[in-house]
Order: sequence, then C-alpha cells, then structure tokens
Amino acid sequence: MLTVNFNAIKMNFKNYKSSLKFPFYLLLAVAIFTSCKDDANLPDYTANKSSLTQLTDSVKQVYNQSAEGHDIGQYPKQARVQLKSAIDLASAVSSGAYTQEEVNNALANLRRAATAFGARKIEEVAASNLVAKWLFKGNTADATGNGHDGTLMTGIIGTADNHRDGGILPVATTDRFGQTGNAYAFDQGAYIEVPYSAALNPQVLSISLWINVKEAFADNYLLSLNKWNGFKFQLQSDNFLFMTLKTPAATYDRDSNPGKMEVGAWHHAVVTAGNGAITFYVDGVQTRSESAAGTAFALTTPVNLAIGQILPKGILSFTDKTSPFYFSSAAFFKGSMDDIRYYNKALTADEVLKIYNNEKPD
Repeated sequence: MLTVNFNAIKMNFKNYKSSLKFPFYLLLAVAIFTSCKDDANLPDYTANKSSLTQLTDSVKQVYNQSAEGHDIGQYPKQARVQLKSAIDLASAVSSGAYTQEEVNNALANLRRAATAFGARKIEEVAASNLVAKWLFKGNTADATGNGHDGTLMTGIIGTADNHRDGGILPVATTDRFGQTGNAYAFDQGAYIEVPYSAALNPQVLSISLWINVKEAFADNYLLSLNKWNGFKFQLQSDNFLFMTLKTPAATYDRDSNPGKMEVGAWHHAVVTAGNGAITFYVDGVQTRSESAAGTAFALTTPVNLAIGQILPKGILSFTDKTSPFYFSSAAFFKGSMDDIRYYNKALTADEVLKIYNNEKPD
C-alpha cells in the first residue's frame, strides 16, 4: 500500500518557492535600473529658444528689406541665397525638438551668416577718389554727380587721304546681366566724347570697365586723352590690354600679357598708372605690372576725353602731318563697353577684386 507524506510535500514546495525569490527580485532590480538608465540618456528637448527666435525674426526683416542686384546698396544674389538658407535652418530649429546645444549652434550659425551678409552689401569702392562713373543705363551721364557727362558721337574712319564719317552713334545694347539698353555697342568709329577737365587728367589714375570685344583689331581704342601725348588705353590685335602713358620722364608702352580679352564674352578690365608702374587686371586678377617712372603728364592743350576713339573728331587734321592731331588711320573700338569707373588713384589689388565681385554676373 502506497503511503503519501503530505507534510514532506508541503515542506519541499515551501523550500521551492523560497528558492525562486532571489532570481525574481534580481531580474526586477535589473529591469528597473535599465529603465532609469535609458531615461537618463534621453535628449533634453526643453531648450531655451528665445534668443534664436528673436534673432531669426530680426534677420528675416533684414533679408526682406534687402534688394538683390549689383548697384550701390544692393546685395549679390548668392549673398541673399546663403542668408535665406541660414534663416530657414534657424526657423526649423526654433519650431522643432532640439537640444540646447543644437539651438546654440543654430544661433551661432545665424549670427555668422548675418555678419557675412552685411559685409556683402555693395558699397562704392574708393569713393573719395572716384572722378567719374559712366554706367550707361540708357544714357552717358556721369553717375558720380561730378558733371563729366558724355555725348554720343559719330566718328571718322578710313585714312587721311580717304576718310569719311562712320555715320552711326554708339547703340544701347544688352549688358552682361542680359538687361537690354544697359551698355553701349561701338562700331564704325562711333564714340562718346567727354569735355576736358583737369580732374580727368590726374597724376595717378585707374580705369575700370567691362568689355565685350566684337572682333580683334590692332587699334581697338577704349579710352584716350590725347593718345600718346597723354594716355591711351586700348586692345592690341591679340586682345591684350595695352596702355601708353606719357610722364615727365618718358613715354611708356605696356601690355597685359598673359591676360587678355575673349572675343564675344564680357570681361572686367582694370589698368592703374602714374604711381611708378603700369598694372593690369583681368577679371579681378593681376596679370602684369611693369615700372613706368613718373606721374601722368599734364596736358598743355586741353583735349576732350574720347571713349571708343583715338581722338575727338572736331580737332582732327587730315593734311598737316606735323600736327599732334593728324589723322593717319582709323583707330576705334569694335564691341561693347559698360560700367566705366575713372579714379585719381592707383587702385589696390583688394579694391580691384571688390569691384569685380560687386559687378560680376552671378
């Protein structure tokens, strides 16, 4: 007969339950600790965004009030694009779940972008030394207010024995930004004449302008103040810039080789002279500089400034070969010009680059 010891069974079951207590509470403790640890590692999104929000609103206002363009007081297109990107990022952080560190980074980024944007505002370069500025916005007025306004003129072509008036004026044309009527095209001797002023005959000078050459030509005259008896700035047949400058010491001929213009494309050109050297820049980069002792010669006989011609046609002589104004053959520009700046100082490399960056197409 089988005998069951219920007391033994009860004792064994009690001991069994007791043996389960340790691993159960251990597992429970581990679970609670792990949960607390995970909570401690969660990002803190209760960031203070008041400074970021305030700056974002302020910079948005600056952006909305800014004008895109290449005129004084405006901003280049790329500058506005970069600021808008920083504003959008700051706005996203302001309205989203981000840590204080991320908010602080967005704030610092927006501050940097706003500072950089302010530095891109287009301001006049060397304003106190700017003698004349011909922007060619449908006219030949001097935009500085100094009164050096030009007049559209027809010019002489041919030779002394077989010369004639070209019969056409400079024509308003499309500029480097694709805007119609904001540059002038020159051909058949057409030029712009500016009345002589001592201010246009400084001892030290710089000329900055945009050029689109129609064709290579040995006597592609850009600006001339009594040609080699004062100065002449032109292109040679290989499209190098070429400057002739008379000083009390000598008459100097210098070119921009290797920097040159490209036919059918807009390029920025600068020449500085009268400070002991003649220096050329093409598209913001210095291409050549050579010594030229002395300052620019002061004309003894006033001669009007010619833009696009060797000399004003009213003083030309076709018979007296001893005359300083003798017309031997045509020398005029073939192409388009725009935004001519005339200074009474030698622009620095930084100033030239700033003009180029302000005026270049985006």
